[in-house]
Amino acid sequence: MEKRILWRIVSVLLLALVLVIAEAIPASAQQTWAFYMYVCGSDLETDDGSATNNLAELFKVPLPENVTFFIQTGGASKWHLKGVPSNKIGRFVYDSKGFRELQILPDASMGKKETLTEFLSFAGEHFPADKRMVIFWDHGGGSIGGFCYDEKFEETLSLNDLQYALENSFGKNPSEPPLEMVTFDTCLMATLETANILQGYSKYLTACQELMPGYGTDYQGWVGAVAKDPALEGRQLGQIICDTFMKRCQEYECDEMANMSLVDLGKLPALNAAYEKLGRAALKKASQSPKTFFPGLDRAGNTVESYGVTDEDGINTYNMVDLGSLAEEMDMPEADELQKALSDAVLYRVAGKYRRYGNGLSCYYSLDGDDSALVTYCTLPKVSPSFSRLYSQMLTPDAEGKALYVFDLKKLEDKEVVLEGDTAVLKLTPEDANAISEVECLLTFNKDGREIVLGTDDKLTKDWAQGIFRDDFQGEWPQLCGHVLPMYMDEAHPDYYLFGSTILLNGKKYYLASAFDVEKQEFEILGARRILKSGQIDRTVMPLKKGDTVTPLFYSADEQEMKGETFTLTEEPYLEDALLPADDYTYYFRLKAPRNEPVLTGGVEFHVEAAEQAQAA
Repeated sequence: MEKRILWRIVSVLLLALVLVIAEAIPASAQQTWAFYMYVCGSDLETDDGSATNNLAELFKVPLPENVTFFIQTGGASKWHLKGVPSNKIGRFVYDSKGFRELQILPDASMGKKETLTEFLSFAGEHFPADKRMVIFWDHGGGSIGGFCYDEKFEETLSLNDLQYALENSFGKNPSEPPLEMVTFDTCLMATLETANILQGYSKYLTACQELMPGYGTDYQGWVGAVAKDPALEGRQLGQIICDTFMKRCQEYECDEMANMSLVDLGKLPALNAAYEKLGRAALKKASQSPKTFFPGLDRAGNTVESYGVTDEDGINTYNMVDLGSLAEEMDMPEADELQKALSDAVLYRVAGKYRRYGNGLSCYYSLDGDDSALVTYCTLPKVSPSFSRLYSQMLTPDAEGKALYVFDLKKLEDKEVVLEGDTAVLKLTPEDANAISEVECLLTFNKDGREIVLGTDDKLTKDWAQGIFRDDFQGEWPQLCGHVLPMYMDEAHPDYYLFGSTILLNGKKYYLASAFDVEKQEFEILGARRILKSGQIDRTVMPLKKGDTVTPLFYSADEQEMKGETFTLTEEPYLEDALLPADDYTYYFRLKAPRNEPVLTGGVEFHVEAAEQAQAA
């Protein structure tokens, strides 16, 4: 009896000792995290201290001993964070001991592959961990534009550069990728082409398809989650990054156009196989009927969600569209297989109400018809051979100088438009109608003898089968608190339209985004982004507010910038369709073909009387 009691006492004591030891050792002692943060400040830091703000948020999170951030800074003419040099490459550590300098190196371009390679190699050697994650912070320009623009050296990393740096730093291992995750705290990098570069080097990707709104990812939110539980797996952390990002966007009221995706890169082989299969089927159809197939493909490309902003010609030069939606609009049996593979690869996605049709990964599609962008796409590693060939056939001649798709859109330039009552009507032959991919209206007015463009819209009825297009224009145009704005239609969906306007906001050049809700028949102002000196778009979304001064920036027919009259917002900003000011205007049909070289038909002049509907002349 005594022995049994004694044994029970010993057992209890041993159990207590085990529990004490377990409490003394962190629960995740075998689970270390290292974050390699490549912060190319660019004009975002120089002008606004945006990188400093994100790093300051990070430093508010106390880290446990098994979580470390290795940070490299550069790429900006002026750094606002104390201790970070503006004319050198800075290397710093943030861990349980706080933020401290590690190295100050001679200045170098953050947009060069050699700089990135040396950073990643140093990180891997000096900061090993069970789980490692690379964070890129700066501008992003999609698959064609690359990421991390260094404003001092005027250089940007390409996807080719990224592959070079990863291969020469970590080496590829598809079965056991060296990185847990790669996160782009940049615009536009949730693309199939980006994911393909990372496959074999990282398990997961988190990134935005769209412009990065607000103030980037929520470092206090997601880093706080890692600090609390370093045992988090990459998939769990990726979902937290997405959720905290969207919550932050909602808090700053810039969530309508926001999105972010978590991608399982291990699923890329199946997705690429399905994409290539769709490309082969598309090539076959294109070779059988190029004059039918390519305009249909271009209508699909111009119908789905596209990412970034349009220029004054109404063309998106980023050339990124939603992969799943493009496949769906192509209306081919092989599209179902691709969408299934895409759904398997995109583990999680958050999106605002005006990005609700996306599927989590973008792909290249020639929205601007630029041959040089196509060349860049075709030279990216691991792109689809079939889609490269398909787009080449659509845009460029073959080796013998012959193009598979041939249509001279110029023959429809200044095409006569007839009047039926007060309605402008464009009549094309079925053959010509089949060869074009988009028809929209373009409105102009005259000022001091110059024709000034008001913008583009979808105010027309389209009968593609008959080749007949009629205007639905009623003499109204969107106006900001009663003042006419230039308005270029970015996207037209059945239930909403997206527009962009160029303005001076309090003296600085901005791109103003807005949406029209078809069901509510109301406009919504989505906010303004500053157009930086580099031509890049600022990541911060500025709401319009009472007291702001606004100067509309129009463009003349010969593409010269023209300032409208400056006005002050004396009430809460609102945008609504209203009768145009009394004046003479011209209505054109604007036509696009797969090469996206738009032309205008002949114009119909009309006069707007004060407080009356527009009357066709």
